[in-house]
Amino acid sequence: METMEFGRMQSGSLSQVVDLVKDKIQTYDIEVNPVALTFFYLKSDNPTMDQKFDELRKELVPMGFIPFLREDVENVLIVTVARKRHYLENKVNVILFAMTLVATVYWGSIYASNFSTSETQSILYGFLFFAGPLLLILGLHELGHFIVAKRLSVEASFPFFIPFPLYLGTFGAFISLRDPIPNRRAMVEIGAAGPIVGFLSCIPFLFLANYLQQFFPATGNNSMFTVNFPYLYDLLGLHSGSAPVFPMVLAVWVGFLATAMNLLPLSQLDGGHIARGILGGNSNILGYGIVGFLVFIGLAYNYPGWIFLAMFGMVMGLSHPPPLDDYSKINFRDAIIAAVTVAMFLLSFTAKPIIP
Repeated sequence: METMEFGRMQSGSLSQVVDLVKDKIQTYDIEVNPVALTFFYLKSDNPTMDQKFDELRKELVPMGFIPFLREDVENVLIVTVARKRHYLENKVNVILFAMTLVATVYWGSIYASNFSTSETQSILYGFLFFAGPLLLILGLHELGHFIVAKRLSVEASFPFFIPFPLYLGTFGAFISLRDPIPNRRAMVEIGAAGPIVGFLSCIPFLFLANYLQQFFPATGNNSMFTVNFPYLYDLLGLHSGSAPVFPMVLAVWVGFLATAMNLLPLSQLDGGHIARGILGGNSNILGYGIVGFLVFIGLAYNYPGWIFLAMFGMVMGLSHPPPLDDYSKINFRDAIIAAVTVAMFLLSFTAKPIIP
């Protein structure tokens, strides 16, 4: 989040910041400059620094200030002024969702034409068996991020769905975090919430799709591609590999693929947040390894999608921005959450998802 100079603030606001900091944290010196207030403290004087800093953050951020910690030669808490930012109105979310709905129904109707007897029926099936389940899975994924962010007092936007004119009708969805992430634990929990909710929402649709497809025999074979199913299908005995693929089976497959892609510990992906929370600054080393891995499997399996994703990660940057408090410890629960996401990735990942 960008900052502006303290010189533009009234002295009363600055006094309020000083009072709030001193109420939470024991400091021994203050340095004032046009850009920031810097408070010097000793760890020994603040045994509950993690808790106190988070309490302070919840008060200062809504007021338009950003606190963050730096531990170097001396331990300091720095408070800057957040630059006012203008966000898109909620109607943009609605418009993008409507466009994505139209696109996914269109492509869903094409896949459903293999299981229907009329154009009207194809459109209906395209909505019921493809667009509806797919957008619900993607929406629940983003809702997971949104709810956990709100629980941690981090402001977030409603989901932005991304319409896409080819093959699936969508390129996924995302939410925008409008507050900085407070600490490493929050990075893990916010980052993991979406994939966990998305993965769990795929499970009932997985069994429902497997059940329904037996009642809709194929009437055609207009298949533009075939898909490879992740290991979870084999584990559950649901991997048929038949073509054409029933639309709801395809929608669930997309849900699992989106989960796997988001869990890659790369850049600003969900897995990148989790890796940064668990590993701290060392996560960029893992990022370089993932880029190499993606290039390798992209070449080995002749699947350029992974090479494109590696390039995306490089462009976005492999050094993940730190949270406001980069020194708080990860607890056992968050380590378990990270381990669960690794298991989800292994169950959802496919080296060559699409066969042209």
